Amino acid sequence: MKDEKETLRKTDESIHVMEGFDPAILSDVPAPVVSLYIPVHHSEREERRDIWDRDMFKDLMKDAERTLAESYGKDAYKGILEKADYLLAHPDMPLWLHAGEGLGFLMGNDDVYVYNLFFAPEPMVAAGDTYFVKPLLRNFQYGTEYYILELGNDRFSWVKGDRTHVERQQLPREVHDFFSELFANSDDTAADMKKDELGALDYITLEGHMGQYHDHQSRNDVKKEDAAQWFRYVNKAVNDYLVRDDTTPIILCCDEEYEHAFRKVCTLRHLLPEGIKKDPAGLDGKALLEESLAVMDGIRDANIKETAEKFGADAAHGKASDDFDAIGMALAERRVAALFMVKGKILPGGFDVNTGTVTFDGNPNPVDDGYIDPAAPDITDAFAQAALAQDAHIYIVDQDQMPTASPVAALFRYAE
Repeated sequence: MKDEKETLRKTDESIHVMEGFDPAILSDVPAPVVSLYIPVHHSEREERRDIWDRDMFKDLMKDAERTLAESYGKDAYKGILEKADYLLAHPDMPLWLHAGEGLGFLMGNDDVYVYNLFFAPEPMVAAGDTYFVKPLLRNFQYGTEYYILELGNDRFSWVKGDRTHVERQQLPREVHDFFSELFANSDDTAADMKKDELGALDYITLEGHMGQYHDHQSRNDVKKEDAAQWFRYVNKAVNDYLVRDDTTPIILCCDEEYEHAFRKVCTLRHLLPEGIKKDPAGLDGKALLEESLAVMDGIRDANIKETAEKFGADAAHGKASDDFDAIGMALAERRVAALFMVKGKILPGGFDVNTGTVTFDGNPNPVDDGYIDPAAPDITDAFAQAALAQDAHIYIVDQDQMPTASPVAALFRYAE
């Protein structure tokens, strides 16, 4: 009984719910592995959503097991099956209960990495020597996490967001103390209560990600010079206590009349040039999410367009190509700066990251928007993993956003 409990404990500890995508987990992974993706049904058959999703997981694992049995003895993937059974037997795990639009599982004998997806993937499974990660790249490729600095002329709040929700963060004690020393009404202290004033720091959480911002009383009319000083203090508080070495992009949300004054004193390295030019007091959670995604998507699309437009000039000087062999060699030499791939394009075949050799299997240019054959490795997925290992930017886009008619294109760090 004790041994059984210890086994269950170790199994539970081997299942990791990931906040971001770390390419390091792709290195030196002992084969075999299973990559499994399922959509999560929030409205359809809501009364038995968990059963519906777990049944899909179970069916895909049966497909994976059949594929693994063709190439491996059962002991070679025993750990994968044990972890899958554990996941199915524990429907109360947070990863099931708090799922977004989809879930991705990278499963090995030793560890399982679980990803909450902001989009609903096609049900798919791949089993073999390497993980299949392209759906994850779509989830993480454009910086899906961000902060929002909600700013007024006498108060501010700090919000964390992603593709599916925004949530106001409780400010740390250091910020609390910092402003208490500067402003008499910066905290809900007894003195403030006597003044019938609310504090300059807003700790209200967006209830259910949809609550109102904060219907607050303002301080006395704030003069422009006082507002400028306030903005400097906010800038310092965010720099010193909230971001430090964090590289997550920051969206400024404030009334347009305050934007210039804040940006004039701002030293936040990762503050985005485009912000939300609206008073945050007038935005509920849903509106704030929509405005934030519009900013993030606009920057993403502009970045894709700018990089794609560089392709022609760079190709003329040997610094870009849409030739598979040339891209494979550049990946082997670790000199790919940006990799473009068409969304939904599957290219069965192999890629040797050490030699750069690319081999095609059957039709070299199929399109498969649905189920992925777990027995067929995908060249583009292998390209993506190699690009990740050298910190290249990866863009999975529609064909009309590609720099050429080819399903794959790359820009290099330097010419051959």
